[in-house]
Amino acid sequence: MKIQFERAGFTLIEVLVAITIFAIGLLALAGMQITAINGGSTSQRVTAAVALADGIVQNLMARDAGDPIFDTAVNPAATWPEALPIEGYSATYAVAVNTPVNGISQITVTVTDNAFGGRSVSQTTMKRNR
Repeated sequence: MKIQFERAGFTLIEVLVAITIFAIGLLALAGMQITAINGGSTSQRVTAAVALADGIVQNLMARDAGDPIFDTAVNPAATWPEALPIEGYSATYAVAVNTPVNGISQITVTVTDNAFGGRSVSQTTMKRNR
């Protein structure tokens, strides 16, 4: 009488190959996670810069049309004279008087993220002057 044993399970080589493939997949996922975190951080900084630029534009739009800032061209851009509420950013503004037509000033506000790569966000608006 001959006894046969059924082979059940995996060999050590098969297990090692499976673990290696699984580890490579996990490393790829970890790399994607780092990219996602960096992208989220970048978008947060850009959003803050846009919010700062929007606040400065609103400040300028709320000023009286006779404000001296709209009477004289500011070119090249000057540093925004007021303190920014978030550290690590700087802002400049430029005023082009009578551009594109007489009685209208074109205002360009640029906010730069000095703490994270130097990215800049610009907003341009028009304001009636006297």
